[in-house]
Amino acid sequence: MSEQSSSTLNSLRSVADGASLHYVGMLVINLAGFLLTLVLTRTLGATIYGIYAYGTMVLQSVLTVSNFGTDVSATRYLAANRSDPAYQNRILGLAYATTLGVSLVVAVFLFVMAPTINAYTLEEPLFEPAMRVFAVALPFQALTYVVSSTFRGLEMAVGKTVVAVLGPVAQLIAIVAAVAVGYSVLGVAAAYAVACLVAFSIAFWYALAQSDLRPEFNFSRREALDFYDYSAPLTLSKAGNFLFKRIDVFMVGIFLAAADVGIYNVAVLLATVLAMPLIGINQLFPPVASRLHSEGAIDELESVYATVTRWSITASIILALPVVIYRTEILALFGPEFVAGTTVVILFVAAQLFNAASGPANDLLTMTDHQYLVMVNHLVFGGLNVVLNYIFILEFGMIGAALATASILAALNILRVAQVWYLEGLFAYSVTLWKPLAATALAAVVMWLAGLYVDGLVLVIVGSTAGVAAYLMSLYQLGLDDRDRELAGEYLGLMG
Repeated sequence: MSEQSSSTLNSLRSVADGASLHYVGMLVINLAGFLLTLVLTRTLGATIYGIYAYGTMVLQSVLTVSNFGTDVSATRYLAANRSDPAYQNRILGLAYATTLGVSLVVAVFLFVMAPTINAYTLEEPLFEPAMRVFAVALPFQALTYVVSSTFRGLEMAVGKTVVAVLGPVAQLIAIVAAVAVGYSVLGVAAAYAVACLVAFSIAFWYALAQSDLRPEFNFSRREALDFYDYSAPLTLSKAGNFLFKRIDVFMVGIFLAAADVGIYNVAVLLATVLAMPLIGINQLFPPVASRLHSEGAIDELESVYATVTRWSITASIILALPVVIYRTEILALFGPEFVAGTTVVILFVAAQLFNAASGPANDLLTMTDHQYLVMVNHLVFGGLNVVLNYIFILEFGMIGAALATASILAALNILRVAQVWYLEGLFAYSVTLWKPLAATALAAVVMWLAGLYVDGLVLVIVGSTAGVAAYLMSLYQLGLDDRDRELAGEYLGLMG
């Protein structure tokens, strides 16, 4: 094996380590999220669940600006300066100080503006006090992102996964306990805030125990300016990211009822399962991309980019099948009123497939010093999404919201791939992609045939299992890439 091939395999191994561990974490996270949503929808109903979902959505939207882009900045600078731990400590201190200051300001603003938000959106009496309780959780969630970025920048996959799991698991335990003793949306919001505090406390302690880095606050003015020059456009980029990813839920709350918010949110959450593979890849791809780009290893970077994009497509497309084919049966688990979200599921699955097919193009742009372009992308497409949502929601209701946002996501991801190709000369696709597409066709037939014999939850379980098995066997028979085979052999011990 040549030196470059060996180096490429090592880079892919780092990404695969992060992805495989993250998938384990995502299984826990998604199971916790599924159980939490199931408990809340079954006990609170669509309207009260809609208030909870809307409150957490508002919280997630302001989180995009609450750390001023310090999570991504910390990842980049920690990864690119491994030989200078003193500098890494100062960067970490800068990230924590910035996040704490900005998140406190945003939390106070959210607390004060809760009545106004309620007046212009849901107009539900319980939403205002619930939103104020959610605001208390904001600084703890923002600081947890910085802890996560520490592990990410150091390419410590285990630590990143542990921190990712802490929040959802703590929320599940605390909120289920609150529901069990009879609390409604206010008690659930309080349990959410307590869970965020506990998750951050454990995550921070864990980071100190697993790493030699310690946040220091004696950073220079020049270091701060360089840091903010990178993080400031990322903040605007994240704001735009919210506009094209989650503004639809916000606008559904403005123009439609709280029950519609609940139904729409459940449908969106089902479709976002498809993002798991790419999210896993992106756990350690950014620091690897930053390192390779700074070293000038462009050929290796393109090879890694192409390989992980193929992984993203291969893993996401099989997740899409059961969600689309069994969408009615899955939505019915949350209650009969949630079946109204079937068309929303289809539209968002299509959008997520475009996202998966683009691979880590957005992170690649960010890690190759095109952060301002990423900011413009997100702001422009975010603005377009607001306009399309306004027009389509008034015309088609919540299906219009899904159509607008899905179209924007598809167009943006196509543009990202073109920009990476034009600006960096990196291209991710080859004719070998016919293999997962052929395997998908066979799996779809298997899943459809299962519906002739069973139905309901049994169909979802049996059909999905049979379809995934057919997909994996087909891929194996069609032949794996040499690097995939070697990595699979390392992880599964099945192939030499």
